[in-house]
Amino acid sequence: MTSHLRTLPVTPPPIHGETIGSYLNRLADANHLPIGHLSFLIGPNRRHRRDDNRVGHWSPAALPRLAALTGRSIAVLVHALPALAAVREPDRHRPPLAVEELAEPRRRPACRLCMAHRGVHGLVVRSTGPHEGVCHRHRLWLLGGDQHDLSALPEIMCADPRHRRLVGRRKDPFIAVDYLHARKITTQWFRETDPSPLHQRWTRRLDTLPEDSYGDPRRPDEDRIELATYPETITLTSLFASPHWRGHHGLRAEAAQRLAIPGQDLPPGPGLTAGWRHPQADRA
Repeated sequence: MTSHLRTLPVTPPPIHGETIGSYLNRLADANHLPIGHLSFLIGPNRRHRRDDNRVGHWSPAALPRLAALTGRSIAVLVHALPALAAVREPDRHRPPLAVEELAEPRRRPACRLCMAHRGVHGLVVRSTGPHEGVCHRHRLWLLGGDQHDLSALPEIMCADPRHRRLVGRRKDPFIAVDYLHARKITTQWFRETDPSPLHQRWTRRLDTLPEDSYGDPRRPDEDRIELATYPETITLTSLFASPHWRGHHGLRAEAAQRLAIPGQDLPPGPGLTAGWRHPQADRA
């Protein structure tokens, strides 16, 4: 029953792709309500962290209650908060098991400058794929905890559209798995003790970033490594996503050519050895 629920005095609009926890916390903050009380009014009756996107405790009755509190239709809420679709149709919106286990969307803060332009000054957490890691309007990196300025890193800005085109062209949910596998390889190469031409590129990119006040400059954290190696990761992702090159005996030579380095300078690694097959090589 929703007849006794009134629309809250302040109802900020949800941001597309926002996590459920992020929106509920912003809604609670705007109305000076404890998040636990707001959750009780909706139905799940538990606290939500801002990066929480789980709907395991939600029942279909919670959707009309949230709609009543926000003054927005269920359709509008589901469109903006895609995780809510699983409340209405739980079996229809489940990704393939491998994708769900290995490549769950990242939960990261939305571009702070985009949010400020829209009059949103609190923290907004969005659930996004790895191909949504750059804000081109403001040239900011979004996949890490720090939204680094990419103005001095045009290769990152160019790699992101390639990543987006790859995802759009393939229409393949396993592209996210391909990206994770490629990122694992480039991260391993980054940590190799023997320097290579790739390390020179990565060091130059890292040198453009502000100093990490809490980190060791000789041992960058995972977020910085992902940024520094991103163009090369996308190059490998395109190879793994290709039915022709996936598992091809010439994969290593092709990778070296696309990375614009001599084959002998390509760091060793199990992911590019002759005869190696991608875990998803037999996908339909």
